[in-house]
Amino acid sequence: MNIKNRAITLSSIGFALGVVICQIISASIATAWIGDGTIHLCVPEFVEFVGSELWAFIIQSLVCGLYGSICFGGSTVYYLEDWSMVRALVTHFLMTVISYYLVGFFLRWFSTDDISWCLLWFGIFLLVYLSIWLSHILIYRAQMKEINEELGMLRELKQTTWQGN
Repeated sequence: MNIKNRAITLSSIGFALGVVICQIISASIATAWIGDGTIHLCVPEFVEFVGSELWAFIIQSLVCGLYGSICFGGSTVYYLEDWSMVRALVTHFLMTVISYYLVGFFLRWFSTDDISWCLLWFGIFLLVYLSIWLSHILIYRAQMKEINEELGMLRELKQTTWQGN
């Protein structure tokens, strides 16, 4: 699959996942924050900013989908052969963390009024990002080990076949 098709595919998957994951998180935070026993889909400040809960939900869905597209589609940088792993990691991290804050401020998930909250959300973001990145590294290492073992068996089979002739 070429890089353009990979980016389109990953962005499409990311859009859907972004909508679902962000809506679950947003509804959980808004419901817990308000704490009146009612399920709230968006934080009150965003609903107030938009003017209606329905439009707030629709806009939030689109913004969350866009964020998911950036996160997943942006992972295409890991497939650029002339990029180092560090360059891809830093690029993808910056894309996602900048988008994270833009989305978070726009949807009123957090504000600039209290910098400690911004730092707390950065810490949470960093933990989640590093956990996902580390899990992918471990999966790729396991796959490389399996491929190397299969190549070793093929080498042995080839040597055995040649020695038998």
